[in-house]
Amino acid sequence: MDWDAFETAWHDNGCQALADLAAAHPGERLYAAAFHLFYSDDIEILPPALAANTEAAVHQNHGYSTRFAPPEWRWDVLDAASEAMRPWYHRLTEEFLSPNRTDAERGKAAGALEVAHDGAMARVCRAMTATARQGGIHRLLPADFVVVILDGQRGDEQVDLIRASVDSPVLATVLDLAEYLHEFEQT
Repeated sequence: MDWDAFETAWHDNGCQALADLAAAHPGERLYAAAFHLFYSDDIEILPPALAANTEAAVHQNHGYSTRFAPPEWRWDVLDAASEAMRPWYHRLTEEFLSPNRTDAERGKAAGALEVAHDGAMARVCRAMTATARQGGIHRLLPADFVVVILDGQRGDEQVDLIRASVDSPVLATVLDLAEYLHEFEQT
């Protein structure tokens, strides 16, 4: 797999989806985008969902804030980005999880694929954040906009995924995310 091309495709499709969203809702303040709903097994891997939220859509839900809960966000799935990436995920499935492999080989390949995919998606987040902060996505995105992996289904891995997807200097500028991460680390 050409991971550089994969990351560029995600970056470009994700940035375009966010630019379209910002342009369609000029009165909204988008503060973050996140990848979530990662799915992979020994048979296939699917594109994660790209979500986005606005300050106005943050609320309390059963005693917790939805600020960093993508399934609760106003746009929990930006279909255009994920759909554009489906051919890449078909290739990943074919390359890593071929039915011609034994179950043990597929299991080992699935583990390697998850590690490689997590690394690639973390780099995509960092690149999209940098592009947004340089004004390269849309002029309406705020200076502290961030793209992060927030996949609560990953449990103990969540802290590592956040840290991998947001550079430390950027995290220091997103105080709510830094606080969320700190709380997550304490549990």
